Amino acid sequence: MKKIKIFLLVAVLFLVTFPVEAKEIDHFIATVDNDVVLEDTYNSSVATAGDSVELNGKVNGISLVAGNKVTFDGTSDYGMIVGNSVNINGTINNDLFLAGNIVTFDKNSRLQRDAVIVASDVEINGEINRNISIYASKVTFQDVTIKGNVKIYGTNITVSKNTVIEGNLSYPEDAVYKAEDGATIGNIIKTEPIQNEDDENFFATVSAKIWSFLSLIVVFAVISLLFPKVFNKINDKFEKMELGEVIEVFTKGLVAIILIPVIVVLLCCLMIGIPLGIIMILLYGIAIYLTTIFTAYLLGYKIWQKVFNKDINMLALGLIGLFILFILSLIPGVRTLVSILTTLIGLGLIVDIIKQKKE
Repeated sequence: MKKIKIFLLVAVLFLVTFPVEAKEIDHFIATVDNDVVLEDTYNSSVATAGDSVELNGKVNGISLVAGNKVTFDGTSDYGMIVGNSVNINGTINNDLFLAGNIVTFDKNSRLQRDAVIVASDVEINGEINRNISIYASKVTFQDVTIKGNVKIYGTNITVSKNTVIEGNLSYPEDAVYKAEDGATIGNIIKTEPIQNEDDENFFATVSAKIWSFLSLIVVFAVISLLFPKVFNKINDKFEKMELGEVIEVFTKGLVAIILIPVIVVLLCCLMIGIPLGIIMILLYGIAIYLTTIFTAYLLGYKIWQKVFNKDINMLALGLIGLFILFILSLIPGVRTLVSILTTLIGLGLIVDIIKQKKE
């Protein structure tokens, strides 16, 4: 195994997982490494992240995968995949959510139910047995059979002669669309054009959001390894979370986000207080960045309690929460509200942790 390497600031590489003889594993797996290779049969869900992630085994549950380069050659009941470069050559037995920059479905890929894909460039081969929705700048259908409907929200669409779409194909009327002779399509439906500023910027921001998401995973992994007691305090306080506690944390975050800048301004008005003011504003900025991690952890903790009801896996809690917040951040009508709530709740949690530390 490789030694743990410490990057400048917060980056850390974890133990490399080497391929081993396939075996059955009956408990939840959560792994964050530089290079991850999973080749076993998992009778549970799996959460994994890394620079390079390969899932070649069988997951009898949900596969939560995040990485710079993701290769899926295995089988999973459900898939939630986020990556810069994503290659799918395996089988998803139920539903799939995928967000990436360059996404390729190879000829052996099989999606047995519905799929939602958010990316910049998507190439589809293989077989899809129900419906698929694609939000991407460029979409190419090569050698693929789709038995349901296809909904595309994009600007450039190419359909090869080997494509079979048994249902409807819908796309914006102002998209560049090209279909080769021999392609089989049930019905073509043109939808409203892409014309407002948010839509034009959507595809450009997907890649940035993915990198931000992966960075948050690395930062969370480092903090959870070095300071696990920080998250244990959240577990203890919110084991039986009530509405009043949520409101209390939200209020603390609201007070902090308003009060701290005021204090900084007052300090900077005094010559002697300028150094302290600069330090406070730096710490304030770091705290704002970390709010997503703490809110995601609390969200993952409560979902873990409700769904899995097993021993707590700290890494899994963070990954689950970050996945959900990432998905919500891609929804135009929701992302602003989610960002506000995430910041205020996360800041309230940080204030709580600091307060408990003093006590």
